[in-house]
Amino acid sequence: MPTTDTPPTVLTPDQHRVAARLVDGASNQRIARLEHLTVFTVASHLAAARRKFNRPGSSRAVLTHALLTAREVPPPATTGPMPEFTARDRQVIRAVAEHNLNAAISDAIGVRADDVRAEIDAVAVKAGADNEVHLVGLGHAWGILGESAPDAELNRPALASSTVGAA
Repeated sequence: MPTTDTPPTVLTPDQHRVAARLVDGASNQRIARLEHLTVFTVASHLAAARRKFNRPGSSRAVLTHALLTAREVPPPATTGPMPEFTARDRQVIRAVAEHNLNAAISDAIGVRADDVRAEIDAVAVKAGADNEVHLVGLGHAWGILGESAPDAELNRPALASSTVGAA
């Protein structure tokens, strides 16, 4: 049997569809409309993905980073070349991808917690991203985040014992 570079999937087909919409920056309400699901079902699929990737309680951006690093879903399509990001812009993108709380993001980028939202919004506008989740997705599409990241091994899912050895 031929081998591929694609890792084994962890998500169910329904979870894949929801995750693909998530990395595009869609809200739970939008995902529900697009996939003909209830908002509760979307939230359940995202909660299951968080558990499978050992990210309980994580932000949508952190979950997106884990999903894309593990290659569970492809990154969003880009509409043009990568903007000329400064080192600071890249620092903001990485902080959003790696930290759940504004306080942790503020520590990572060296600003007051009250200023975090303005920093994220400025980089999102520069990137043409709809929100911080989409910004993380675009960060993967442009190679700012992903397998080359020093913490990439931390973003791999912790497979549940029920999935080990499953065909």
